Amino acid sequence: MRPRMRLFLSAPLDLGAPDLRRLIVRLALPAVAGLSINALHHLANAAFLGMLGAEAVAAVSFVFPLAILLAALGEGIGVGTAALVSRLLGAGREEAAGRAATAAMVVALVTGLGAGGLVLLFLDPILHAFGTTPGAFGAARAYALILALGTVLTLTQILADFIAIAEGNTRFSMWTLVGCFAVNIALDPLFIFVFGWGVPGAAAATLVAQLLVMAVWAVYFAGGYGRVRLRLGLLRGRLGALWREMLRPVLAVGAPAGLASVVSAAAFTLVYRTAGPYGEASVAGLGIALRLLAAGVLPVAGFCIGAQAVLGYALGDGDTARVRAALGFMLRVTGVFALVHAVVMITFADAVVSVFSADAAVRAVAARALVAVHLFFALFGLQMVLVVLLRASGRARLAALVTLAPQGYLLVPLVLVLPRVWGLDGLIAAPAVAAGFAGFAAAVLLAREMRALGRAARPALSAFAAAR
Repeated sequence: MRPRMRLFLSAPLDLGAPDLRRLIVRLALPAVAGLSINALHHLANAAFLGMLGAEAVAAVSFVFPLAILLAALGEGIGVGTAALVSRLLGAGREEAAGRAATAAMVVALVTGLGAGGLVLLFLDPILHAFGTTPGAFGAARAYALILALGTVLTLTQILADFIAIAEGNTRFSMWTLVGCFAVNIALDPLFIFVFGWGVPGAAAATLVAQLLVMAVWAVYFAGGYGRVRLRLGLLRGRLGALWREMLRPVLAVGAPAGLASVVSAAAFTLVYRTAGPYGEASVAGLGIALRLLAAGVLPVAGFCIGAQAVLGYALGDGDTARVRAALGFMLRVTGVFALVHAVVMITFADAVVSVFSADAAVRAVAARALVAVHLFFALFGLQMVLVVLLRASGRARLAALVTLAPQGYLLVPLVLVLPRVWGLDGLIAAPAVAAGFAGFAAAVLLAREMRALGRAARPALSAFAAAR
């Protein structure tokens, strides 16, 4: 392999490096940058579309749950694959890691084709089920059509990101997301305004950017620039063994994670359907607030996802003391960031939402919702650290329960009840109340996990001392 090309494409880090904090930072910061860029991309899209009026923002907001549903498929496959690959690498089984990643990529391709086809076939009923208003239906349909056409690209790009992160190459994952964002932002004004495509232009810009990024990922895997190899030859053998050893562990962790995102999409659909009778300004305002919330959620998630490879590797190696030390560092970093982000969003809510809409009614709803959704955001770091610990250790069901709490079984009843009592204010309060309960529950569970890891580490330290 040519050294210059290796330097350009970057290389995986040693997941067993002794300087734990430095390793986590080197792994996590590219993931933070990558997902922050993803959040910035959504915010930039919202700002461009806001120039077209409240109806355009509402149209994209109605399609947002569909985007979550499609991405959930890729996330489910990616989360399960990353958890298995990092443990296999920690155990020194690189060929098995490549076998698992290759099988997952085949599953992602088949799933993307099937899901995209179903969306195209039932697009109108889906949009009606999401509660799309008549005024926003045309733009929402055109946007969703292009979104469905790119389903295969969405799933395979998400999986490629997770594979690179699992092998410790978060830097390359970051550069691909930077490139995708740069292309998308450059094409947005061209497609939306210059070509006059409007709302569908934003979706078309994303599709073109995804095509270019997947070409880069093809070079990465075909050239063998990472530790994990994707080769169809690795899938030779009995299908039963492939299912037991590779696909079942991937789906065991990934299916609950994907299901959690599906439930989140259903909850967002319910939120937007409930907001529909209050007018498109209310839908647009809630959409802006939730996108700004994602600007805080995605960096925290990126930091934890980047560090998850360290947790999985240490668990595969049986080093529980290292897992506990990593968790403590992760909690401090995510806690400080989440608190600062919440304070900024609450303090400057009016100024922030004014960037995305000139409509006074939209801004009023968006500012109130922005304050509400950040009231308990300081607890989100606890929840995310707990989720990646559970995923890394293979406890997918409990991870799914934790993930589902703020955007699933806690949120849905509140959305159904609170608006009946306080109207639109009740709908705005529902996500905040759900996040508060979920955060406190995550704190209790994480404290229990840390105590269990401490008990597991003490016998190992005693044995080490005896050997010395």
